[in-house]
Amino acid sequence: MKGINMKHFNSVILLPVLVVLLLAGCALNSFAPATSSKTGSPGVASPNAESAAGKAIIPDSKEWEPLGKTRTGDCYYKVTNCDNASNIVTVSTYKIVNDHYKKSMIEKFQKSHPELSKKYENLDHNVRVDEIDCKNKRYRMKEIVDYDDKGQVLQVSPHLSQEWQHIPILTGLDKLRQKLCAPEIKAPEPKKPAAAKKSFKKKK
Repeated sequence: MKGINMKHFNSVILLPVLVVLLLAGCALNSFAPATSSKTGSPGVASPNAESAAGKAIIPDSKEWEPLGKTRTGDCYYKVTNCDNASNIVTVSTYKIVNDHYKKSMIEKFQKSHPELSKKYENLDHNVRVDEIDCKNKRYRMKEIVDYDDKGQVLQVSPHLSQEWQHIPILTGLDKLRQKLCAPEIKAPEPKKPAAAKKSFKKKK
């Protein structure tokens, strides 16, 4: 009787311990952290530590050159094509927009596209493609793409049929023209005829 009681006693003690261990193992597995990956703007930049903290996505310095500040944000640029025959340069501009520009875009879509207006609260930067006619100091916008603070596209605006327009002075486009276009060659000024030398005859 004592032997049977001891076996029963041991099984009663061990069973709850096994149940606790099994439950603990399930709990650990169910709360294992999941891994995730984020991709940035295709061909533009990848979100870095700063963008994760809610700051602007800075473009890759190996690909983009700093252009400077404008009224609407900080700009960077890169040349994508240069046609020497026509003297036309194709350039992309990466602009980290400021609050003033973001507000204007939100207000622009509030009435016509309220859902899009809501998305523009997360506007971070845009990439614009222009053709610059160096000879005639003109430009033609080809496309502009707006991105949010996670590098996702908000809107693509193609401008395939836009006419050539004169480049306004003291603008980002004017600064680009000065950087990318070869200096204008001035025609040499005509030489003035040399003054005739007076000859004096010696008196005999």
